[in-house]
Amino acid sequence: MKNKFLLLWILFGLVWQSSFCQSSNGPSYFSQNKYDDYPLVTLRENFWGNPVYLIEGEKAKAQEVRAYMEIMPGDANDFFQTHNKAITGTGISLAGQAVVLGAFGYVYDNRNRLNNQIFLNWFIASTAGSIGAGVGRSMNRQAVRKVNTLLENHNYLIRQDELSKPYLKMDFRNNFIGEKIDIYDGPNLLSKNRLNQYKEEFPEFAEYFRKSQRNQNVSFALDILDLASTFVFVGYILSPQIQSSTPSNLLLPLTIVSFGTSISGGIFRRAARNQTRMALMKFNFGEEMEGY
Repeated sequence: MKNKFLLLWILFGLVWQSSFCQSSNGPSYFSQNKYDDYPLVTLRENFWGNPVYLIEGEKAKAQEVRAYMEIMPGDANDFFQTHNKAITGTGISLAGQAVVLGAFGYVYDNRNRLNNQIFLNWFIASTAGSIGAGVGRSMNRQAVRKVNTLLENHNYLIRQDELSKPYLKMDFRNNFIGEKIDIYDGPNLLSKNRLNQYKEEFPEFAEYFRKSQRNQNVSFALDILDLASTFVFVGYILSPQIQSSTPSNLLLPLTIVSFGTSISGGIFRRAARNQTRMALMKFNFGEEMEGY
């Protein structure tokens, strides 16, 4: 009986020692920076707004990025699900825009015999398409924001022991008109004075940031034009003209302006975000990003 008790006690001690070693080695695994051979992952948005990943300057599939992120399995799964959500959002947005284009083609084909019924058909189709496109854009936008955050956290994890200056991050949000890109130092919004200081100290960072700012300014101007055309369109809808048997020919140019500013504004916003990301990668990781 004593021998059995002694044997159980020895086994318990071995199990406890093994579990203790594993738990004590866990934190040191991160502190010893065992990810030196893990490459940085850069995020870009393509023409359609879908996330594109670059590893050492070369395009990489989402599955490959996920494999590198398996050092944090929860983040890896979250990343892949969010990536798919971004793709789905783009698909919904494009489908909505296709409906809007179809409605425009319908009006254009009937431009010489416009009447209230044709206008009503166009209005219903355009409204439905615009709502669908808006839902898709919102889904894509939120997914890209989350992917951006996950990759920033991943890059920080694998290079944290090598960083010699603050680690800057970005986020973007809708402003009253247009979009606003915010830069953060940790959880704190980076002040304008500190941002200007970094621009002076790091010329390459400043160069990409200037490009981003130019694109933001163009996007802002297009958003104002889009808002103005929306006001004109609403005024047209509410005017007595709509009660007549021949709706105004303003319908076609207003549709063209609205659709054009929506597409072009998105292009410049994505370019601004891509350049801001590259500016931060240059700032955070310096020499490792040379040549990219």
